[in-house]
Amino acid sequence: MSRKTHCARALAPMAIALLLASCGDDATPVAAAAQNDRMPPASALPDCASIAATTNGFVDGWALAKDSGPFHHDADNYGVECSWISPRAQSGNPHEIIQAMAFGVIINVHAHMQTEAEVRSIGWIVDDPSVEDVGGFLVFPSGRMDFDKQLRVVGPNVTVGKTSVSVSQTGMMLVNEIDEGKPMTNRRAVDAAVAVHRLIDR
Repeated sequence: MSRKTHCARALAPMAIALLLASCGDDATPVAAAAQNDRMPPASALPDCASIAATTNGFVDGWALAKDSGPFHHDADNYGVECSWISPRAQSGNPHEIIQAMAFGVIINVHAHMQTEAEVRSIGWIVDDPSVEDVGGFLVFPSGRMDFDKQLRVVGPNVTVGKTSVSVSQTGMMLVNEIDEGKPMTNRRAVDAAVAVHRLIDR
């Protein structure tokens, strides 16, 4: 897969991550910063193998895209981007390839990440106890998510302090058979994002 294709696939989840990053430097006055509001160092972020384990076998047999791994824009923005290519995409059979999928997880650490109150003001917050348990909030466009539906290109984003974890799935045809009848639902995606946050050493 070319880097151009890979970058295009990452645009949707990265767009949400960028929207969560405040453009200005005007910070809302707060009391003492909570531990979760600290920016974890790049060395504290999990690698793609550890992130894969949070999917409970979903990406077993999938190929990790060669340009996956850490990224570093500057001291205020860095993270880890991991993408996996489904077994169908690795097949030489065009009938298989047309049903190929890609699954991606992006950890984005940003010094100016928007707060829950700021995101809630635009109606993009979905209340979820599992996310609240890690001190975070769940972001999804429109603020309404069907947890039982299959994960799509615009997936859930779980933000804890200065760190967000986005999960997405793309493909010409999203098929369930790849995971033996257990599709990557929005619920599973949120649970994976929460598990990734638990791997981060804050």
